[in-house]
Amino acid sequence: MSSSLDDYCQKFISKPKTVSVLVFILLAVLLEFVVHYLLKISYVYTHLFYLVILLSAIWYKRNAVYLALFFGILHIIVYYCNVGSISFEPIFRAIMLCIVAFIAGSLVFCMTHFRDEMAMKNKELAITKEAFRIANKKLNLLSTITRHDILNHLTSLLGYMDISEELTDDPAHLELIRKEQQIADAIRRQLEFTRNYQDIGVKEPIWHNLPDQFEKIRKTFIHESIRLTSTVEPVQIFADPLFPLICNNLIDNSVRHGGKLNNIWFSTKMSGDNLVLVYEDDGCGISDSEKEKIFERGYGKNTGMGLFLSREILAITGLTMHETGTFGNGVRFEITVPPDCFRRAGTDEQIDE
Repeated sequence: MSSSLDDYCQKFISKPKTVSVLVFILLAVLLEFVVHYLLKISYVYTHLFYLVILLSAIWYKRNAVYLALFFGILHIIVYYCNVGSISFEPIFRAIMLCIVAFIAGSLVFCMTHFRDEMAMKNKELAITKEAFRIANKKLNLLSTITRHDILNHLTSLLGYMDISEELTDDPAHLELIRKEQQIADAIRRQLEFTRNYQDIGVKEPIWHNLPDQFEKIRKTFIHESIRLTSTVEPVQIFADPLFPLICNNLIDNSVRHGGKLNNIWFSTKMSGDNLVLVYEDDGCGISDSEKEKIFERGYGKNTGMGLFLSREILAITGLTMHETGTFGNGVRFEITVPPDCFRRAGTDEQIDE
């Protein structure tokens, strides 16, 4: 509704109404002749001139001054015909008409110029965005093809290393082969990292319904010995489309490294104006010396969607993640969501504290 009204206003402003202005001019001349000249009334009716001048300013911008000058001279002439002399009153009224026309016309000119400039900038941004999208698509395709070819060659290389390992009993040669395998594994991990990283930020952020997301996670959770609980509020958060992978990564880390694990919890709370999404488990936890190291690139033994990438994904829309748990009592990851990135599910309303 507001969009259509705005379009109508823009159309109303952008197209001059010459016929309407001519009708108003004829009406003004008629009022001057009938009301002012014949009935000798010089007040009230002149207010109609301001309406005509404002409309002319909308359509013709500063050129409305010429119309105001016409009305002012007409008013002075009729006044002179009635009185036989010129006083300050009609001159002052004529000056006021010109001032109103100039100010209103200048404002409309500035607003129209700003609107046209913004429209041009938006058009340029749209063209640039499309060019970047196409370039990014080509680069990702090239990266995928290149990475696939390198992995194929790397797999062949590792196969030959295994054969070489079986063909020799020389400890020195075996040690060299093991080092070669370690280097090849490092290359493979690096390639897998680039595969994960290239998808971050490619698609525009979307609104994620937290209860729905965690219900999907619960349905696909296969560890019967671990209880998965969610008490999140009916809220949506604005994040990269890869956000669900972050939740799955946290669960995967708990299962892999949490030790004797029985429970995993998802919950939400308010911290000032921010929403905080809390992930907890009752495993062994993370020591104080590692609370920031776990977010460093390459930390840990796995090569999947690590915590480094998780932070990168969240940072796209201004979300942050920290580990605040107590070692020995389980992990506690807090994802802080700024006010403009969360709302109640199905509405635009934010959650009250």
